[in-house]
Amino acid sequence: MDGRYKELSDRAFKLHKNNDFKEAEKIYTLLLQINPNDVNILNLYGLLCVSQQKYNDAIRYLSKAVVLRPNAYISGNLAKAYYEAGEYNKAVILFETIVKESPSDDLYYSLGLSYKSINKYEQAVKNYLLALNINPEHYSSLFNLANTYKDLDNNEKSKEYALRALKIKPDDIALHALLSEIYAYEKNYLCAIDELKICIKSNKGNYLYFYNLAIYYSKLKNKKEAEKCYIESLRLNPKHINSMINLASLYKDDNKEESLKILESAYKISPEEETLCLSLAQVYRDLYDNKKSINILKRLIKRNPQCSEAYMQLGTNYMDEGKYKSALNNFDKAIELSPDNLNYQHCRATALKYRGKLAEAEKILKKIVRNPNASLKSKLSLAMIYLQKKEFNKGMKLYGQRYLEDKMPQKIKDNIWNKSEKIRGKSILVYSNCGLGDTLMFARYIPFLKKICNNIALQTDKELCEILKYNYTDINVYKKSEEVKDYERILQIMDSAYALNMDFNKIPSSEGYLKADINKIKEFKKLDIFNTKKLKVGIFYQGNKNIFRNRALPFKYVEELAQLKNIQLYSFQIENNENESNKIVSLKDYIKDYSDTAALLNCIDILVTIDSSIVHMAGALGVKTKLLIPKVAEWRWFDDTKTTPWYDSVEIIRQKKAFDWSNEIEKIKSELNEYKR
Repeated sequence: MDGRYKELSDRAFKLHKNNDFKEAEKIYTLLLQINPNDVNILNLYGLLCVSQQKYNDAIRYLSKAVVLRPNAYISGNLAKAYYEAGEYNKAVILFETIVKESPSDDLYYSLGLSYKSINKYEQAVKNYLLALNINPEHYSSLFNLANTYKDLDNNEKSKEYALRALKIKPDDIALHALLSEIYAYEKNYLCAIDELKICIKSNKGNYLYFYNLAIYYSKLKNKKEAEKCYIESLRLNPKHINSMINLASLYKDDNKEESLKILESAYKISPEEETLCLSLAQVYRDLYDNKKSINILKRLIKRNPQCSEAYMQLGTNYMDEGKYKSALNNFDKAIELSPDNLNYQHCRATALKYRGKLAEAEKILKKIVRNPNASLKSKLSLAMIYLQKKEFNKGMKLYGQRYLEDKMPQKIKDNIWNKSEKIRGKSILVYSNCGLGDTLMFARYIPFLKKICNNIALQTDKELCEILKYNYTDINVYKKSEEVKDYERILQIMDSAYALNMDFNKIPSSEGYLKADINKIKEFKKLDIFNTKKLKVGIFYQGNKNIFRNRALPFKYVEELAQLKNIQLYSFQIENNENESNKIVSLKDYIKDYSDTAALLNCIDILVTIDSSIVHMAGALGVKTKLLIPKVAEWRWFDDTKTTPWYDSVEIIRQKKAFDWSNEIEKIKSELNEYKR
């Protein structure tokens, strides 16, 4: 029998070694029926159960083996079984006992793993280091030290041990993946990309490699490569929601429709994914479909009433619709859930401002900007409140910081003028880092700058170059795409008044400070379209909805004006003019830049416009203008309701009820009917 027993034992061990677990298990079971106390078989059977993830059986057999023959080897196997079973505390206790009696690099390493599993990172590090004291090239300890130090946010140590491990196993893909994370933490995205490319060479089917690669390319602002990697990630895993969200985010500025398409597909897969819902709601809002955006957010809040970001987005949707009270309620809820979120507080201040509660908004913004983590947008919002109240110096001091968020070249940012410097006698480049209307508005200060500066040049948008060159023949005017040399400091054009100490009580005369090209005027006036005895009324009704949604006149009101018998309507719309009928003469084919716009404005009797750059062109030329502004308008219009100190020829018509222009249009129709040239 002994010979037969040994033969069966040898055969079971061989089968076990060759991973034929099923046959090995049959023999182990038979042997234990013959000899229930065979320690070797109990140990081997326990290890086989670990391999099969039958952890309870493994613990039962190994525990019995330890009782029968307590030694470090079998106890170590039992401790590993506890670890694999997720009973980490028991594994720690057992490993601690064993390592005292029989220290080894493998046992210290296993003890380190167990400590890490119960989130005792410092103890884990201690034991990995003890393993390395015994064996400096214990690869698993080096790798896990690198991982653990990363969890402890000690990137320097993490990198140190990862690089040591790399010398031992330069082809370990898991190590290269870890190194990519380490380099990314350092914002060394090029090295992070290189490490992931090594991983991809060995495993081109891992979608997460492409997903992370896309993130790193995005950090480097390489949208083209990021897009390729997200697309490859989705080819490998078409249902990877994060890849879909990020790819949609990549498209949201340039291709909102494609962004929406991707997010809607993702939503069908995972309609309860919070980040996805927030992203989809935002794109719906960007595309002016507030109804769908609101519905998504309401469903999200119903599922998760603690989602503060959903309340914030819901509030911004209500802001778009002019429902400021509802917006405030949602911002208040967001703040209740996340009281330290400065953005939510900023949104609340904005809603209060649009409800006409300027003092309350100012109070909140003052509190925000005292926080060292305050965003620039909060500082600029406070600045605009000061400016609206004509508190010139307080407003301009903050408003001058807007260049920090501008996309202008760093070389220009580094040379921006500040109030502590004198500009008298210096060579100054006046830089237009603002809207076209802002540039036209503040161009009035250029002659005053020229009087005190040694030399000035102007760098602005290409659309304005010709008209400004025509008016300021004694200075050099450059496009933003051109390189400008030989200047000492750069002055943001909207800081001109601040640099000159000319506050809002000293606004230079607006009596036609710009002129249109006389030859262009003559040519345009010869056109048949202007050969009419009717009142020639220019119209501009739709600006950039992405900036101010209430700076738009619904087309139905334009149609009402076009029906007036005694007028001919001329549209200055370059875009958003698809609804125009043959009763409205479109001027878009005659307009290449603002030099053309200026000349055409001299061919009409009066301009009716919403708040956009064209009002500044008309005002600077002295063209009679009726300006429709929202109930809560841009700071530059102050609280004026009829006239403005910026332009003598501009009449302000301020909206009485938010998002409703009916009364104001009736007023304009009545005045146009009675207008005398």
